[in-house]
Amino acid sequence: MNFECDVLIIGGGPSGLLTGSLISKKGFKTIILEEHGEIGRPEQCTGLVSWRIGEIPERIVLNTVKTARFCLGKHYFEVSSRKKMLVINRFEYDKYLAENAIENMVVIKTGEKAIGIKNGRVITNRGNTYQGRIIVGADGPNSITARLSGLKQPGNLLFALQCVAKGLFEEDVVEIRFEKEFSEDGFAWIVPMDKNRARVGLVTKGNPLPRLTTFLKKLNLEVVDRPVGDSIRFGLMCKTVAFNTILVGDAACQIKPFSFGGLVYGKICSNIAGEACVKALEENNFEEKFLVESYESKWKGEIWKAMKKGLWMRRFFNLVRRIPFSFTLINKIGLDILAEKTLDPDFLK
Repeated sequence: MNFECDVLIIGGGPSGLLTGSLISKKGFKTIILEEHGEIGRPEQCTGLVSWRIGEIPERIVLNTVKTARFCLGKHYFEVSSRKKMLVINRFEYDKYLAENAIENMVVIKTGEKAIGIKNGRVITNRGNTYQGRIIVGADGPNSITARLSGLKQPGNLLFALQCVAKGLFEEDVVEIRFEKEFSEDGFAWIVPMDKNRARVGLVTKGNPLPRLTTFLKKLNLEVVDRPVGDSIRFGLMCKTVAFNTILVGDAACQIKPFSFGGLVYGKICSNIAGEACVKALEENNFEEKFLVESYESKWKGEIWKAMKKGLWMRRFFNLVRRIPFSFTLINKIGLDILAEKTLDPDFLK
C-alpha cells in the first residue's frame, strides 16, 4: 500500500515521538514508522536522567539518586549532584510519549521497518511505501536514513548490554566502574531501581556478554531477566541534514559522549527539529541550506559545546584509568569537590 503525509518519521523512540507530537500539533499529517512490534520494547536504556527531562508522571519514576561513585578496583571517589537524578521506567516513558503523540493525531505504525529510500519514498519490510514532504531520521545509531541520504555518522561504535539484578543496593548511589576486565574503552554501571533491584550493565568494545557475565559473577548478583543490548555511536556529527531530510536523537549522535545518555539532548534537539519541520512546511522550503539554518545550526548552538566537554571528560577518564591510585588521588587533592561545584551532569553549564 502507498501512504502520503507531510512528515514521515523513521523511528518511534523518544526523539521521534517528541518531534512528531510537536509537528502534528500544528496540523500537519505525521506518520511514525517503528520497526518493533511495541513502542518502548525492548527496554535497552539505563533510564538515568537529570531534572532536564521535564515534568513526567510519578509512576514513571522508579528512584532518585544524588551521588555517583567512580571506582577503579579498591580506589574510588564520589561526586554528588546539586539536584537529584531520576531513574525512570523507560518502557513507561516511551509509552507516555506515544500516548501524547496519538492524542496529537500522530499515526504510529509498529512493525514497520524502513529498508530502502527511493525517489523520496520509503519502502518497508511489509512492502508498504510511504512518502513525506520531509523525512525525519530518528532511527538510532545505525540509521538507515543517514546511510541512504549520504549523511555520514561518526565511526565511534561501542556495544552495551544490561540486565535487572537482585541484591542489596544503596538506593541513592550510582556506581560506575572502570576496570578493564569489565570494559574496554567504556565502563560498567550499577543503577539502583530500589534497595533490592538494580540495572547492571556495561558498554565496551567488542562482545559485551563475557564481560557482563564476569561483572555479575564478581558482584554475586541474581539476574532477574535476560540481558538486552544495543550499539552506541558517539562523536560530533558535522552534517545532519540533506534535501528534505533531517536526523535527530541517536541517529544524529545527539548523546553525551561521556555517559552515553541521550534522553535530555534528544529532547532539546527534538523540539528544534519539530519547529524546523513546521517552518519548512509553512514556507514550502525543504532545501538543505534552509534546514541547516532552521535546524542544524540551532541544535549545535544548544549542545555542541556540551558534547565537546563530554568528549574531553571521556579522554580524561581513559587516561586516569591506567593508574589505579589516581581515583584515590582525585579524592585527596579535592578534585571531586571541585567537580561537585562546577560540573553539570549534562555539561550544559
